[in-house]
Amino acid sequence: MAFQLDLPKFEAANAQVLGVSVDFNAANTVFAEKLGLKFPLLSDTRRVITRAYGALSDDPAAANDARRIAGYLRAKRAWFVIDKAGILRYAKVGDPRGILPNDELLEVIGKLQ
Repeated sequence: MAFQLDLPKFEAANAQVLGVSVDFNAANTVFAEKLGLKFPLLSDTRRVITRAYGALSDDPAAANDARRIAGYLRAKRAWFVIDKAGILRYAKVGDPRGILPNDELLEVIGKLQ
């Protein structure tokens, strides 16, 4: 929701906000409609993107741990800034409950311009 609230700031910085989830398109559509999101949500059901960017909880030990299995093969909360040439300029992968202030991302984006 924080991205939606600050979407005008990202647009003013000429940045495209994308959400990536391991959920199916239909689930993402319902989620986006419920929250009124105006930026694209991409489905990574094969977990190619989340694995490539180190944002996938794929510790095999979690599959056998009743307390951790719900998070197994789920995406971690992560933020990335990728420039127009496709170069990763900023990455932060963290706790699924963690929140990164948008101001930090906007600062990184501002430095790229």
